[in-house]
Amino acid sequence: MYINKVLTLLLIVFSLLLIALFTRNGDLVWMALPFLAYLGMGILQSSSAEIISLHAIRSVKKNRTDGISSIEVSVIVSNQGTAIVHLCLFDPLQSGMRITDGHLQQSMALPAGQDGLFKYTFQSERGSFVWKTIRAVVSDPFGLIKTELDLPAEAEIQVQPELNKFRPFPLRPQHTLHSVGSIPARLGGSGTDFWGIREYHLGDPLRRLDWRLTARHPRKFFTKEFEQEEIADIGLILDARRKTDWRVGEDSLFEHAARATASLAEVFLRQGNRVSLLIYREHIVKVFPGYGKIQLNRILRTLAQVNTEEDGSLSGLQFLPTHMFSSHSLIVILSPLAGDDWRLFPRLRAYGYQVLLISPDPIDYARQVIPTDPTTKLASRLTRLERQREICKITQLWIPVIDWQVNQPLSPLVRNALKHSHIQRER
Repeated sequence: MYINKVLTLLLIVFSLLLIALFTRNGDLVWMALPFLAYLGMGILQSSSAEIISLHAIRSVKKNRTDGISSIEVSVIVSNQGTAIVHLCLFDPLQSGMRITDGHLQQSMALPAGQDGLFKYTFQSERGSFVWKTIRAVVSDPFGLIKTELDLPAEAEIQVQPELNKFRPFPLRPQHTLHSVGSIPARLGGSGTDFWGIREYHLGDPLRRLDWRLTARHPRKFFTKEFEQEEIADIGLILDARRKTDWRVGEDSLFEHAARATASLAEVFLRQGNRVSLLIYREHIVKVFPGYGKIQLNRILRTLAQVNTEEDGSLSGLQFLPTHMFSSHSLIVILSPLAGDDWRLFPRLRAYGYQVLLISPDPIDYARQVIPTDPTTKLASRLTRLERQREICKITQLWIPVIDWQVNQPLSPLVRNALKHSHIQRER
């Protein structure tokens, strides 16, 4: 029960009566009568709704256009009691919501046996939205006496990051998993591309015999070998520290990195590779290695739920745990970089990992909102030089780095970086 207004009215009435008693002024008594009448009518109206019986059903519909999901939330509230009910309905504003139509607070009067519709629409690029109840405040018509109820109205919906369909990348990792795939493994065996010729072994299929070479060596048989095609083990690392998340209005640099992570996971899994995900923040989130559409759904669900956090006692990427990745994996790191984050990369190289760094450029991203005064320009220039110095330290380890301006398409940049990585490895 909310009785603030009732107490205020009672205080006004008693104050007027006390003043009238001490001053012996009858006019003050007449002034107290309207307040008493107002209070009495409110009490009478509230007592008429002795039994409040409300039932709520929530429905959620999603429509995705231009990478932004428009979600329509509808709640039908039924008055199953015997009297008219005046109520105000509330829904909480959850993180990631942008209300585009309707309101999160709506008032209505429901006659007995009638239904009322509570409806609003919001937009979101990514997020996990859960509703358990809807808050209903039942009151008299004057709003004096209120009763607060939580009506069960459950619903849940996830808005997964937008996927950009990349064309398959020509991966040439240093090591592959011994399972049939699409990546040349630089090993002789069964495949499609010619690899070499060796002497015949018992059990070799006759269709692989090299009859021309056998004809030149009458007492020997030779078998053609083809290059095996296997799969790669790929680990994705997404930097979700709050200090690396730059914001421009409602947009966020982390959102671009999350969408890029989802797109890379989709193309790597579509190529048949084994993919895992680690999201680096104070509470580290992991998706252990897996294959196919089931693994893609796991990764997308995780990306839909995660938000940036303070890194707490972890000051940089050098404390990132790598034990979940198998040795000699291809690790793709998406991070804007901060501080001494470059110290992670010598450790990764020492452990034998093949690494690709995709670094969204925060300075270019925030260029539109950075002031143009000389002092700020000088600070921006010094920040960019510091960033270039960090990137140079990483490239000296023969690690390809993509200095990504988020308004550019990522796919050709990744393709070019993997191509140069392949050339450097062959040299």
